[in-house]
Amino acid sequence: MIFKNFNMTDDEVMEIIYTYDNLLNKYSKINGRIDEDLKQEITVEIYKTLTKNRERQKNLKKFS
Repeated sequence: MIFKNFNMTDDEVMEIIYTYDNLLNKYSKINGRIDEDLKQEITVEIYKTLTKNRERQKNLKKFS
């Protein structure tokens, strides 16, 4: 696996997404054209995966 640190900040994740934009475009093509919805879905999955181990905010209000 390329990225073993799954606790990245938003800026770090966006830098990765920006760096690999050409690759995202390549794998977002359907019938030779970039499908923006598919590209967005891939981007969201990358974001969710790389930020999944973030600590939740400690000062969240509990619902009772």
